[in-house]
Amino acid sequence: MENNRAANTHTLAEIVGGLATDVQDLVRGEIALTRAEVEQKLHRLMGAFLWILGGFLLGFAGLVVLLEGAAAALALRLPVWAAFLIVGGVVIVVGAVVAGVGRRMLSRETLVPTRTTTNLKQDALVVKEHMQ
Repeated sequence: MENNRAANTHTLAEIVGGLATDVQDLVRGEIALTRAEVEQKLHRLMGAFLWILGGFLLGFAGLVVLLEGAAAALALRLPVWAAFLIVGGVVIVVGAVVAGVGRRMLSRETLVPTRTTTNLKQDALVVKEHMQ
């Protein structure tokens, strides 16, 4: 029975060494998760900026069309100007919708690394439990 107990016990140095290795593995895993999540968020951020840029470009194009319509209205006093104004208004609305989609993509919830935050909280609880 003494031999069985001696075979199952570990020295303090072995326990501390194993704990240090486990902590290193945990930290490496969290760093890898954080890196992957940040890369994903940056990719989404780039997409959002492209949508916003597209919205601004469409809005600018709409402004140009509206200005052309106003110029046509003043110069010709014909119904053609109404068509220019309607087309310009539609382009501006579409541009605003596109920019709104991009803006929603930049919300705080989509940029915060939620999985990493959750994992770090769980890891802290596990470490607390093992320290007690």
